[in-house]
Amino acid sequence: MSVPLGGVRALRTGRGRRGWAAPVLAVVAALLLAACGTGVDAAPQIVNKSSVPYGLTSQAPPSTAAEAPSAYVTVYLAGTQRLVAVSRPVTAPVTITTILRALDAGPTHGEAAHGLESPVSSAAPLGPARTVNTVVTIDVSSSFTTLAQKQQEFAVAQLVYTVTAFPGVSSVEIRIHGKAVDVPTENGTLTRGPLTRASYASLAPF
Repeated sequence: MSVPLGGVRALRTGRGRRGWAAPVLAVVAALLLAACGTGVDAAPQIVNKSSVPYGLTSQAPPSTAAEAPSAYVTVYLAGTQRLVAVSRPVTAPVTITTILRALDAGPTHGEAAHGLESPVSSAAPLGPARTVNTVVTIDVSSSFTTLAQKQQEFAVAQLVYTVTAFPGVSSVEIRIHGKAVDVPTENGTLTRGPLTRASYASLAPF
């Protein structure tokens, strides 16, 4: 609200009007404060939450996004007649131990619903794995010996195809508690290896 300068001078210089000049100035000041909005509080005031603009009191929600996998590996599961290659997300760096853990986990619910199995998971835990030149030796549990022969064939084929996908690995040997054991190849012949993909060519994925 603006007040003409002439009016203010009249109030200040008029001798007969000094009695009512102060009240008029007080009214003018009050009007100016009202025009500017809410005055400054003398002390902190409690503000009702409902009167606070939306979003000012809310905190940013914590991030729930899972870390994206840094790599993918291929493991092999048992189908009705042959192996089936599936992809698994893993964290880098990728090692043979990483791959064995992914294989040990077996099929997902969706894969199991489509008839995929993992006989080698019955012989878990897998490892430790030792590498000498291009041959990887893998320990399996004694429960491997309780598998039927065809399941043993698939179990070993799973290991061979999965591990030989790792760069620099050409064959696999199987141990139980550190001792070499005879395992069946694709034609039922027992051998202590080393085992290659050719040992299970009839089970190779289409």
